[in-house]
Amino acid sequence: MPATYFFYDLETSGLSPRSDRIMQFAGQRTDLNFKPLKKPFNLKIKLPNDCLPSVKALLLTGISPLQKGLTELEFLKIFNNEINTQDTIFVGYNNIRFDDEFIRYLNYRNFSDPYKWHWDKNNSRWDILDLVRMTRALRPEGITWPLDDKGQPTNKLETLTKANNLNHSRAHDALSDVLATIEVVRLIHSKQPKLFNYLKELRTKKSVTNFLKNNQTFIYTSSHFMGQYLNTTLVALMDLDLNEPSSALVYDLRQDPSQYLKLTVKQLTESWIYDPSQKKYLLPFKTVKLNRCPAFAPISTLDKDSEKRLSINKKECLLNYAKLLEYKDVLLPKVLEARKILNSKRDQKSSPPLINENLYGSFDSVNDQVKKALILKDPFRKISFNNKALNDLYVLFMAYNYQDKLNPDQKIIWKKHLKQKLFTKNEGLSNYDKFLLEIKESQKNYKKSKIIEDLKAYANLILSEYEKS
Repeated sequence: MPATYFFYDLETSGLSPRSDRIMQFAGQRTDLNFKPLKKPFNLKIKLPNDCLPSVKALLLTGISPLQKGLTELEFLKIFNNEINTQDTIFVGYNNIRFDDEFIRYLNYRNFSDPYKWHWDKNNSRWDILDLVRMTRALRPEGITWPLDDKGQPTNKLETLTKANNLNHSRAHDALSDVLATIEVVRLIHSKQPKLFNYLKELRTKKSVTNFLKNNQTFIYTSSHFMGQYLNTTLVALMDLDLNEPSSALVYDLRQDPSQYLKLTVKQLTESWIYDPSQKKYLLPFKTVKLNRCPAFAPISTLDKDSEKRLSINKKECLLNYAKLLEYKDVLLPKVLEARKILNSKRDQKSSPPLINENLYGSFDSVNDQVKKALILKDPFRKISFNNKALNDLYVLFMAYNYQDKLNPDQKIIWKKHLKQKLFTKNEGLSNYDKFLLEIKESQKNYKKSKIIEDLKAYANLILSEYEKS
């Protein structure tokens, strides 16, 4: 079966894949020449009764919290039966960091494998945003590149389509954004086919790993790097890490490594953070996830025009690389220890209290995986998981998809969940209280907005459902 692209986009209730929900899913399958195959998907998914949407998000998309739609399980069946087919390349605009995570959490909440959809059946994924960034940085010819209202480079989908007179009828509508993404892809492919095909082939973990084994210094494009340099820099591979699978450590060669040589592990740990006041990372070290389609290019792609465009002094960077090699035996162990401490702190901080948000908490035993598969075949089958937390997740699964079928014991667990997530006060306010305040604050600027009125009605509905449960 020939490979196909499946371009997709989501509109969600907010920015958190953990706690927010998909409200609109749209997608278009095309052949590898971007010719549409069959009709596009454009599906609505209704909010569950434990989700308080971001008022700002709904005002942006215009989607009502009261909309009728599919349950998550109904949508997932369509996704797995009609979308997740053999040899599919899942493509989006910032999907690796956003949309894909929502799909993972949705699978997790509904007892499906969170990851299998983008690697099984010879499937893969690719993110167009980094393709856009690298094209702008290295091979911008033939494309009009937009600036924001402050005169700074911007790669937002709606600004890129407008600058290049591409069809994009309604930004922040999932289907319109999908069709606009395809237009952008066509444009880049027509103007810079060599770079397009190169990055397409680099999208898999295997190809990225092979690249790193053959390139000690290379070009790297990522949102990690500053916009003034078009998110692109010259880096050196410090470690193809065996201690953290599917990752590598790189160093930004714009900076002289000698200034970090005398820093202690504690100082490195404290400095290795994003500084919002300066809008940049304070250390030039970065962990790269090899399965997230990083945008790498050989150093040979850095021509004179690109050096000037990116404000890169190639000679100076290579001098820094020589110093890095000289200091590596002293510097690398401290850097790895600092990263280990940071990862531990991040894991502790990010550990969610709610079972339906604990995707990355632990791996299921083989026995529990079998039981999950049985539930998908028969949701009403009586099953007890080895991991006791999954028994509570099962109750939430039933509440999301078969709320009228809950037995008395399950209703008690569901109400306890609602209380914990929505109505338990922390420093005087519950999440429900904060939701009401957000509606009230937004109403000042959107007095006649139907979305605001729908949000009020939704808030009342949530409270009523809680009191009845």
